[in-house]
Amino acid sequence: MIRTQSATLPIGAPGASGNAARPAPRPATQPATRPAPATARAKPSASSAIGSADREKRDHVFVTSIVVAFVFLTVALAGVKMNGSMQQDRSRTAITGTLSKVHEQQTAFRILNRRFATWPELRERGMELPELQRVVASNASRSHWFMSVRDTSTGIVCSRTGELFDDSPLDRQPSCSGTGK
Repeated sequence: MIRTQSATLPIGAPGASGNAARPAPRPATQPATRPAPATARAKPSASSAIGSADREKRDHVFVTSIVVAFVFLTVALAGVKMNGSMQQDRSRTAITGTLSKVHEQQTAFRILNRRFATWPELRERGMELPELQRVVASNASRSHWFMSVRDTSTGIVCSRTGELFDDSPLDRQPSCSGTGK
């Protein structure tokens, strides 16, 4: 036997001829065929493909339902807001009409009494407000009158003044404020 640095070889074995430069072949550390990694997935079966399609369909229906609900909610809120805005516009128009009638009554009162009337004086002469309107404030003097009227259903308050030289109820537009009750 010949001793080499790595192993003892019988005489006649390859590499035993005294040719120490040629080491013996090492055994392979890994087998020739590798098993499939544990993370690799097998092809989906027909039943899992059907389950995946059902899940996609449910997800699509769910998302569509949420979008439709959002659209309906948005339309409903816009409708409510529009209705409220229209109601406020009707209130402003009604109060403006009332203040135009007040102007006519004030003009008639001024011709007879050489001054403008207070609200109680106008009420004594038969001036009435519509059911949902209330006088918030009023004032009168020899040269001007002021009245503020509130719509109780919407909370809109419109005020208007009148002067000696106003020719028509449209000479001065009322100023309105308030958006809630």
